[in-house]
Amino acid sequence: MNIRRSAAAAALIFSLGVAGCGGQAANGSGGHAGTAARPINGGTAYFAEQPLSPPTYIFPLVSDENYSVANTSEFQTLLYRPLYWYGDRGKPGVDYPLSLGNAPVYSDHDRTVTITLKDSHWSDGERVSARDVGFWINLLRANKTDWASYVPGGFPDNVVSWQALGASTIRLRLNASYNPLWFTNNELSQITPLPIAWDRTSLKQAAPGPGTPGLPDTTSSGARAVYDFLNAQAKDLSSYASSQIWSTVDGPWKLTSLTTDGEAAFVPNRRYDGPDKPRLARFVELPFTSETAEFNLLESRITRSNGGIPSSPISVGFVPDTDLPRAAALKHQGYRLSAFYPYGFDYFEPNFNNPTVGPILKQLYFRQAFQHLVNQSGWIHAFYSGLGVPTYSPVPALPANPYSDRLASADPYPYSVADAKAILDAHGWAVKPGGVTTCAKVGDAAGECGAGIARGEQLKFDLMYPAGMSSTDNSMADLESVAAQAGIEITLKEVTVGTIDSEIAPCAPHQAACSWQLGNYGAAWVFAPDHYPTGEEIFQTGALGNVNNYSDPAIDHLILATTRTSATGAQAALNSYANAVRLQLPDFWQPSPGTLITVASNLRGVKPNAYGFINPEQWYFTN
Repeated sequence: MNIRRSAAAAALIFSLGVAGCGGQAANGSGGHAGTAARPINGGTAYFAEQPLSPPTYIFPLVSDENYSVANTSEFQTLLYRPLYWYGDRGKPGVDYPLSLGNAPVYSDHDRTVTITLKDSHWSDGERVSARDVGFWINLLRANKTDWASYVPGGFPDNVVSWQALGASTIRLRLNASYNPLWFTNNELSQITPLPIAWDRTSLKQAAPGPGTPGLPDTTSSGARAVYDFLNAQAKDLSSYASSQIWSTVDGPWKLTSLTTDGEAAFVPNRRYDGPDKPRLARFVELPFTSETAEFNLLESRITRSNGGIPSSPISVGFVPDTDLPRAAALKHQGYRLSAFYPYGFDYFEPNFNNPTVGPILKQLYFRQAFQHLVNQSGWIHAFYSGLGVPTYSPVPALPANPYSDRLASADPYPYSVADAKAILDAHGWAVKPGGVTTCAKVGDAAGECGAGIARGEQLKFDLMYPAGMSSTDNSMADLESVAAQAGIEITLKEVTVGTIDSEIAPCAPHQAACSWQLGNYGAAWVFAPDHYPTGEEIFQTGALGNVNNYSDPAIDHLILATTRTSATGAQAALNSYANAVRLQLPDFWQPSPGTLITVASNLRGVKPNAYGFINPEQWYFTN
């Protein structure tokens, strides 16, 4: 599910803009825009991994520590296809032509789901079957705390039972009536069929077949033993390419090598049954030590040597935000440039349980005043080189999608220092521009500071954010300066991404881990692998992704309604939830940055996916 982690979220954003590096066309040269382009088969396309973020885990039942786009949508899904593919022609939604399953059928008042699989096969010749789907469910049910996307009460807790109705059909019995749109996009989206050949606990055991009786996954203890075995195999990166486990794939690619520095090479899976058979002869993911290294290679068109075979320059890449002013020059080198925005929203977080400032942050009026200090349009113009969109709602207006309403584009708290000061003044604070504002009227009645706030308490906050992104550096510095005009003192703390990951986490007020006050991940919440834009994983009380300890029973009720409504009431329920959250400010909204993609003229078929998946099987060179 869509549990938010800064490293994963940051990688996810960039993966949408990072595309493959270069390609070796048959003649080794690039074409020119505007000339007749003839598709060719063969060649090697190179994909730029995020700096210092190589693939490190191959097993699709991935734990929190390994949950990153480098491991999931840039690596695992090339080999092992999820039951449903998302990002319909670049837009949010299910892409059924690229999915293993046909559209699910709901019955019994939406308490039963029947799924029919297409005629797909594993590379060992076995069919992708209903039993393979059940294998995934059994493993997940017995090892759900090891699944990064698990939410208590969600999948698979809400599946009472599953039954294979023949080789190609599986029926799920649910514990309640669910919104079919939600269940398809946020629960069935979590299923990755696994080959039954993996249903064992040792390499010494023969690989079982579909009809093998008494397989270990059919008991909880057996399913735990199978997971322990597969997880141990997944930790041996050096064995990935030669493994009798990981070589059984149903995706369009097979892994041929993974180096210690993270270079992954793939060749087409000749038994792939999907609609897009790879035209490339080879696909390679390249590691980089920094964004600068990637951009320097992109800008200079330096060729790279791989095993003594000269390769062509980067043909698809991304422009780091620090280099956006230099992007126009890339057009003269034969690149096509296009801006892309992920399907999600951007924000920074107040820690509602911080023992010092938590009582202040719990006051809605304060959050409203603080939001008035965030100059979203100004930041986009000054710090994002115009490559950004404002965030006003947890259901984003962009990219275009069927889920947002007109209010998703309306700013409820426009930038205004005057409004911020007026709100604070009206609630018992002695506003001191350029100094530190203090509470002058104690109490929780109208015109007073609020419960838990002492007389003389100051509006002073620490704000933690990750180093290395100029747009975040500049926007946080601007917020510090603007807040001072309202008498709010912000102390900026620039830290590593690792520090952000370890310190911004759910906590109780008495715990030392609750010392953080304001935190900015420098990354957006992107709706993947839960693709329907509801809030049970980030705003619901107690959710694992609710790292800032927000709790509001009214919001919880609205979130529940989005998951339990009928199909006809789904949009109304989603609108009610989104419009309540946009006003209640469980987080502070900030702009969502876009990514500038560069594509050389001799590589076609590169289509950014709204959720971060990549489809190199659709790429091809021209001459």
